[in-house]
Amino acid sequence: MRVGIIGAGRLGRALGKRFSEAGHQIAFGGGVSAVDAANEIGAEAGSNRDAARFGEVVVLTVPFATIEEALADAGSLDGKIVWSCVNALKPDFSGLVVGFETSAAEEVAKLAPGAQIVAAIPPFAEAIASGNLHYEGDLPPTVFVCGDDEGAKSTVTQLVTDLGAQAVDAGPLAAARLVEPAIMLIVSIAYAGLPRDVCLRLLERTG
Repeated sequence: MRVGIIGAGRLGRALGKRFSEAGHQIAFGGGVSAVDAANEIGAEAGSNRDAARFGEVVVLTVPFATIEEALADAGSLDGKIVWSCVNALKPDFSGLVVGFETSAAEEVAKLAPGAQIVAAIPPFAEAIASGNLHYEGDLPPTVFVCGDDEGAKSTVTQLVTDLGAQAVDAGPLAAARLVEPAIMLIVSIAYAGLPRDVCLRLLERTG
């Protein structure tokens, strides 16, 4: 699959590395950081518009405060699957800018109305980059997948699985209003005092 990544920070780089190892073709969008990220894994690099045109799936990994600029740079995303990895974190990680009445993913959808937006916040970048996402009990973390298009959700679910995580269908895009605060809890636990590698895991019982 061709995956265009807009945002070549720690998360974008970690995702690119893992997707490349899983056999996907990767293109990073942005400036010097995109070139550096691409060189690390033998991927392509260009502008945000180039990455958006390249990708069958466009992965958005920029900070919440820059989504408007990043999506404007990307140009038309009509018909594209856009995987939002964005949470509406304040710059100091002390809380959320928005929540419960809207979500970062829904704000992305407003800015790219012709795209099929899927919200799925991955595990921490360091865990993804390590190549080992299994935690205590040898269980992978859960990634909650929200979206209004079943085909787009299925595609993102496959990419989440390729990371080594457990993808759980959490419902429509509006469900991101509940998922994003849950991830904020994980961030607050991880960075309270000593940084820790923590995750959420959904346990299911049938029968």
